[in-house]
Amino acid sequence: MATKSNKSNTSYIFSTLANDQLYQNWEQGGGDVPIKGHGVFIKGGTGVANDRLITPIGVATEVSDFDLSELEKNVVFGKHRDAGFIVVRAKSADVEKVASDMNLKDESAPLTESDYSAEDAPKTAIA
Repeated sequence: MATKSNKSNTSYIFSTLANDQLYQNWEQGGGDVPIKGHGVFIKGGTGVANDRLITPIGVATEVSDFDLSELEKNVVFGKHRDAGFIVVRAKSADVEKVASDMNLKDESAPLTESDYSAEDAPKTAIA
């Protein structure tokens, strides 16, 4: 007889990356040619205005336990998590509260006025 588990079937991935991410795992195929394994799509968009002109400071994606186990195997996901752009939580939470403790700007984030000072104006090259 199977027993009912109290363990959650979903987790929440909080992201402060500017772009959506597809974390793709690869499996060993024949002849040393890798083949696509399981991939997990995680929403991004921090600092990027959406279609309603709202600029979120973080976004959340709900994933299954299987997806989370696959994400844990992904090297790029691990690097994003270690750099503070990704946080995994068992329960849903207010995205802005979670994001306030995270790294809020990756290299692909749009530049803002606060990125510049008078001495540090954007450098333009004339071709």
